[in-house]
Amino acid sequence: MTTTQTNDNSSGIDLDADYLAPRELRVVLVCDVVESVRWMEQDEDYAVTRWQAFAQHVRGIIVPAHGGSVVKSTGDGMMVEFTNARSAVQAANALHAKAAQGNTDPNPQRHLQLRTGIHETHARRDAHDLYGHGVNLAARITTLAGPGEIIVSAPVRDHLTDVLDGDIEDMGECYLKHIAEPQRVYRVGVAGAEPILVPQREYAESLQPTVAVIPFESRSLAPEHFAVGDLIADGVIAQLSRTPDLKMISRLSSSIFRGRGFSVSKICDALGANYVVNGSYLLIDSKLLITAELCEAGSQHILWSARKNGDLQDLFDIQSEITDFLANGVHHVLLKQEAHKAQTMPLPTLSSYSLLIGGISMMHRQSPTTFSKAKSIFQHLQQRHPRIGASRAWLGKWYALASAQGWIDADNQMAIQVLNEMEEAIRLDDSLALSWTIKGLIHGYVQRDFDAAHIAYERASQINPNDALNWLYKGTLAAWTGDGHAAKLAADQAISLSKMDPIRYYYESLAGTAYIAAGEYQKAIALARASLRSNTAHASTHKTLTLALALDGQAEAAAYAAKNTLMQDPKFTTQLFSKKSPLGLSPRAKDFVLAYQSAGIPN
Repeated sequence: MTTTQTNDNSSGIDLDADYLAPRELRVVLVCDVVESVRWMEQDEDYAVTRWQAFAQHVRGIIVPAHGGSVVKSTGDGMMVEFTNARSAVQAANALHAKAAQGNTDPNPQRHLQLRTGIHETHARRDAHDLYGHGVNLAARITTLAGPGEIIVSAPVRDHLTDVLDGDIEDMGECYLKHIAEPQRVYRVGVAGAEPILVPQREYAESLQPTVAVIPFESRSLAPEHFAVGDLIADGVIAQLSRTPDLKMISRLSSSIFRGRGFSVSKICDALGANYVVNGSYLLIDSKLLITAELCEAGSQHILWSARKNGDLQDLFDIQSEITDFLANGVHHVLLKQEAHKAQTMPLPTLSSYSLLIGGISMMHRQSPTTFSKAKSIFQHLQQRHPRIGASRAWLGKWYALASAQGWIDADNQMAIQVLNEMEEAIRLDDSLALSWTIKGLIHGYVQRDFDAAHIAYERASQINPNDALNWLYKGTLAAWTGDGHAAKLAADQAISLSKMDPIRYYYESLAGTAYIAAGEYQKAIALARASLRSNTAHASTHKTLTLALALDGQAEAAAYAAKNTLMQDPKFTTQLFSKKSPLGLSPRAKDFVLAYQSAGIPN
């Protein structure tokens, strides 16, 4: 189905830009019938009747149920607009389910098969149509879908959570007809009614109770109030994370359940948690009324509940009474003792905090353009609050992720710059575990000073024993030094603390390296393939998969993986591996070089 956009001036009316409707952000869904010409030619009466009934159901039931609006319908396709990506994907699933429901004829040639494309874009709308380059792009993306498939663009994928919103598979960059630049697209399968969200762990369960804190819900509809719920949750997580008595699920993992209305048992199953802390708040002027609950996974009983009044500014204080009260209540119920007091120092204004949360969110998306904007946000916050270490610490993580993606070349000069930033962040606030973690990464990955890296990671562990990123980097450090057992245990701990992290592929990729060091190649292969399913363009993961397959003796698969590695990084050689990768300094470096050579990586 194509979208035509013409300025028909045959009426003699002068069409000026001032008459155009304003461009607004929309999620555009385009679906059409696969091989519609053949379908119509085979039995026109049946095809027309079937499509009319289907289109009527879509217009009358499916689209309104998901908050959409039909732009137009043709004899073999339909365009629908939505205000958010999740609703569009849910509607697409309903469209395909309805089409499949009617395919009862034993002759498959008479079946109605749909394909669907979804894209988020700014577009103009009038009474008859939707206009804009992004609308055409949505139609082109549809052509990439096979029968029964849903293909979405990168902006749509950024609003989705793998498994919860569907089974998401990265299809890489694809070229589309009449579109100059390749487009990153993803295939979205139907999420199961009761999906198994995380695999069973293969190591002994911790004796520590695991707690997830969900962002508190606002009782007001004012958009400027929404960041307060994250601020409350962050304060509680920061307090509870400082005691080794509890395992805390990371904020990035637990925040995806905001506003979804999931049951306590489903949240706990998804995150591997024993307990959930959630609640709501009402903000009037600067006065807060907070209601909080602690629920148990198994019984779903409310073990503790409380109401707390306070002032909004209290959440920004070094020692917040509100978050201290909530954390103490949770800790006392779970462990029957006084909660450990800790100082936190979030950015001292709500607008800055909202900006920080936005930067963190943008940094964990897979679009280079969006990712680069996060750096600008952190740098802006650094200038606005030069005496606060948090923005410097997050900027350090930005450099780490950019280097891992291959979007920047982390040379020694840049490493010294980032290291200086982390030293300054630590000077301003030495209780930021993230600063110590990034400092350890620079020492280990760039400067090859493994002893200094170990000291920094241990300091981060003392501050926050539940920092998933620190555990991940401790695992890679152990892999570089040849301690495979320690590498595996640390990698497992990292994944267990961030099972639904926005950059889960990064954790799986580095965990694969840890399992290579442990000699468990099958597990390394599984982790690398899971990582590539979420991000097929991550060059480091292709290298990990190639190495694991070669070491496991799967010569043919290793050769294929090596070709993919060289497509992602054409300059990669075994000499470069020995020179730049810390794994090239491990006791088994020669084995790794020979394995790469056997797979076809050039010397």
